[in-house]
Amino acid sequence: MVALVYGHGPDETINRLGSFARCRELGADGVELDVRRTADDKLVAIHDHALADGRHIAETKRADLPAWIPDLADVLDECIGMRVNIEIKNFPRDPGFDSSQRVTELVLELLADRNDDVLVSCFDFACIDLAKGSVPTAMLYLSRRPAADLLDAVARHGHGIVHPYDTMVDEAFMDGARERGLAVNVWLDAGVDRMRELVALGVDGLITSDVTGARQQVIYEQGRGEAR
Repeated sequence: MVALVYGHGPDETINRLGSFARCRELGADGVELDVRRTADDKLVAIHDHALADGRHIAETKRADLPAWIPDLADVLDECIGMRVNIEIKNFPRDPGFDSSQRVTELVLELLADRNDDVLVSCFDFACIDLAKGSVPTAMLYLSRRPAADLLDAVARHGHGIVHPYDTMVDEAFMDGARERGLAVNVWLDAGVDRMRELVALGVDGLITSDVTGARQQVIYEQGRGEAR
């Protein structure tokens, strides 16, 4: 029975230096962050494709971005000792999509010179197919398609982890993932009751801003298991 907690900080501090260290203090096993490429091939941790003033990250040089946006390397330094789930923001429907996968190449180049405990996730197979073999890879899903079709695709592409959104996950989804040998980390915005359900279903990880709540549910389920 394993359930890891991946924290990404409350909304106002997501992808900020300091928020990752705070996740560690709260008991997170790892952190989740978003990575984009700048116009001059620098890697920065930011969720949105554009700044509040409308400038696109992919069209802006690193030196022209606000100081609060951290470099990926600095984030990794802050997270030493924790698992880091790097979500690469390069989906075909995203503004600034780069079919050449330059952002993925840059991430792999950076990781090659380090010794971090990392997995790479994306909503696009082209990205994680490129990363496969270098680091653990996970397919992100927010879909209403049949679970079997989605899980078959992950297995067919040779990936070992799937990251579905909370509402996709039930007993049948978990059974399908186990039949295909896939680990399941669920990203969610739901409260502790739903976290408890997911841990009881046997998910491998919870990706959430509520690290404390998730940690409590993991401990609760572990205590139940020991009492059986």
